[in-house]
Amino acid sequence: MPEPLDGKQLYLEYLDKEMTIMGILSTFCVAVAALVIDRVGNALPNTLFARLLTADLIEVLTGAGLIMVAALYFYLQRSLLAYFYGSICFSLISGQKSEWNSHQWLDEASSWAAWLRYRLGCMFLAIAFFVFMHVIYVTLNPFSPPLFWLEWTVIIVTITCVLAHHVVLSTYRYKENPYEGFSFRAFLKDWPNRGQQ
Repeated sequence: MPEPLDGKQLYLEYLDKEMTIMGILSTFCVAVAALVIDRVGNALPNTLFARLLTADLIEVLTGAGLIMVAALYFYLQRSLLAYFYGSICFSLISGQKSEWNSHQWLDEASSWAAWLRYRLGCMFLAIAFFVFMHVIYVTLNPFSPPLFWLEWTVIIVTITCVLAHHVVLSTYRYKENPYEGFSFRAFLKDWPNRGQQ
């Protein structure tokens, strides 16, 4: 008869898979940024990349830089997950003194606040996507009026939404559904006590 599944062991396996995913995401971002810089820097004449090099190099480098920042945040998320993984393992060893027990570590690792770096990585990746879409549009349509207002509107709305979402999730980090019954008045009352169970 098989042994019953241990919830802590299953969660450790989940954290291990998430660490792998974060490593893949950070590697992907670095590879994409390097590929963009390589293609634009070594562009052949009369190609799209050559036009990007001469007309919109600053925006191309900005987009590549944003992707590198996203890679950094995915790597930082991976490091945080590894910290939780090690802390949970350490708390499970009998006789070891730990500041928290395994249940507290599990609660913290599965809280909404633990995933801030992942959300910021996705935000920077989305902004880089908008920057590249804008620069490609401008390069392919050189005589159309520039749409800088649209690019900056999308970027500001994206940043505002992600940061507002993070503030709510940080305040209600241990709730299953942080937006259930949400009201601004209750949020203002709960904000000073954020992070407490």
